[in-house]
Amino acid sequence: MQKRKRSGKPLTVFINLIMILIATISILPFLLMFVMSTQDNQMIFSGVTFRLGNALKDNFRTILEADYFRSVLNSLLVAVSGTVLTVVFSAMAGFAFAKYSFRHKKLLFQIVLMTMMVPMEVGLVAFAWEMRILHLSKTFLPLILPNIANAFGVFWMTQYMKDAFPYELVESGRIDGCNDMGVFLRLVMPIIRPAIFTLGIISFLQSWNSYLLPMIMINNPKMYTVPLVIASIGNMFVANYGARMLGVIIGILPIILLFIIFSRQITEGLAAGAVKG
Repeated sequence: MQKRKRSGKPLTVFINLIMILIATISILPFLLMFVMSTQDNQMIFSGVTFRLGNALKDNFRTILEADYFRSVLNSLLVAVSGTVLTVVFSAMAGFAFAKYSFRHKKLLFQIVLMTMMVPMEVGLVAFAWEMRILHLSKTFLPLILPNIANAFGVFWMTQYMKDAFPYELVESGRIDGCNDMGVFLRLVMPIIRPAIFTLGIISFLQSWNSYLLPMIMINNPKMYTVPLVIASIGNMFVANYGARMLGVIIGILPIILLFIIFSRQITEGLAAGAVKG
């Protein structure tokens, strides 16, 4: 037994060293971003260096002049609203596809899957034209409403609900006097909580990092989201890359906080969703 333990110890040490090396390589870009946020353009273009600069105050003043924190609130409004719509409508559609039998069910689900293969850019011009006809182009609604029809969310929830709970649970809820919406809210939603957290994080990330759709639909600088403000920092001739790096660091803080707070739920949702269906 002692020989086996001794023979396994060097392998464990080697694996730990490899993991530490991979973690270090993964952290290096974030460390470099932080260092660049303290530098000016001249120092940044002088070469890759991990030496801290003295331009942090100037860079912070630059992002304040660009009304950066207003864009953070705008992004939060868009991302949170879009995430709620994605989770609610995807969960309801997934519940219907997973537990109900209706005409042309397979065909409709295949159509939903087919829409996942169509890039957003294909229908972007028509979508912008439609929003202008509906007089919604000067609001945040063009950034929020598309989250109602999330094909990946419907697919994710459908696959998760197929084996998450038996149909007998739905029938028992009806016997107790619940209608379909009552069954969905009181019985289904608590059971699929891991899938909800996972889909919510994915939807939030997509909305928070979205650049193309806000760039086309938003013309008012007061309505800019975080990616638009970061891209606009600087003047007409020179981009302030140090201030942009500082904006990126502040912009990823909400995402890091989400992962820290909901890391266990996200892991459970991904692990459970990987073996469903």
